[in-house]
Amino acid sequence: MGRLGTAWDALAGGEGRPRSDEQHLAGALRWLCRSQDVTGNGGSASCYNLVLGWGDAYPETTGYIVPTLLEYGTQREEPSLVNRAMQMAEWLLGVQRPDGAFPEGTGESGGPSVFNTGQIIFGLVAAYRETGDDRYRRSAIRACDWLVEQQSPEGYWDRHTYKNNVHTYSTRVAWALLEGGELVEDSRARYREAARSNFEWAMGRQRANGWFDGAGFGDGSRAFLHTIAYTIRGLLEGGIALRDRAIVDAARRSADRLLAMQERDGILRGSFDDSWDDTWYYCLTGNAQMALVWSILHRQTGNDEYRAAARNSVQFLKRKQVLGGPAAIDGALPGSSPVFGRYMFLRYPNWGVKFFSDALMSVSEEYEVRNLARART
Repeated sequence: MGRLGTAWDALAGGEGRPRSDEQHLAGALRWLCRSQDVTGNGGSASCYNLVLGWGDAYPETTGYIVPTLLEYGTQREEPSLVNRAMQMAEWLLGVQRPDGAFPEGTGESGGPSVFNTGQIIFGLVAAYRETGDDRYRRSAIRACDWLVEQQSPEGYWDRHTYKNNVHTYSTRVAWALLEGGELVEDSRARYREAARSNFEWAMGRQRANGWFDGAGFGDGSRAFLHTIAYTIRGLLEGGIALRDRAIVDAARRSADRLLAMQERDGILRGSFDDSWDDTWYYCLTGNAQMALVWSILHRQTGNDEYRAAARNSVQFLKRKQVLGGPAAIDGALPGSSPVFGRYMFLRYPNWGVKFFSDALMSVSEEYEVRNLARART
């Protein structure tokens, strides 16, 4: 089926009936594999665009897809997924800049990017832990060193950022520094100090209602659920890693605000302003990310409200995932619902499928038992 046929099928199609978690996860992983196959270089294509077709390989999101494929491939003893993850990691080594940063945008070249570099660290760390290959460790350390060099004394990043704006979702970069710090003892304290500085700066940008100023791509007051969830999870994971209750509580304050809104409305919408007024479409990537945030909070607290919210989000996403449709979108998840919403208009981003896969794993009984054990150690 050509792109026009695929577009028509996507625009005309309704919601699907949810199947088992395993069927949806298999479809998501199948699509992620296809997104790698179409690039021919080992990286994962940024998205499938209903008008333009497949995008170029995207270093940033390929970086954090690596841990997803390794997690599932290792736990389910599927070596093909592990091999694919390592092909992605190998490609990432080849696109690292001489200064230690990774490029902005898609493709294999471009100016340095703080956020992209942070996200790729997750993949490098996972690849090193899987193989023990020191090339991945050295690459991660170079990336961490570059990030620390670019950080302002106040804890934020204002160079080599999207549109040169200051973003509170850089907490996800700070979390990556903590991950990198686990690989190198002599720089661990420096990376942890840099991460804490960013977390404290972001906490200073949080309002009493749980809103974070600067949580969006622009400098206005509206933000996609996607970047709001980035901000919350960076703080949450960082606070857990540092064993800092104040940082965790800041993340939980915003997560609880969104939890109350979902319990009231059924499911979270796609963007919000600083009064938490929402919009008409859904940002499905953000729904998947919040399912992950609530799953983590359930493991930390035992509060079943978090578990129910995560499960409800996943059930909603299962109805939105394409299963059995045209090959280019079979297993994919649109950026927005409806697909012509403002977030990733007419596109199926690879990062949405990555977070959906993670969310499916986080709410399954098998993975939940394993993660509860991890949380207690």
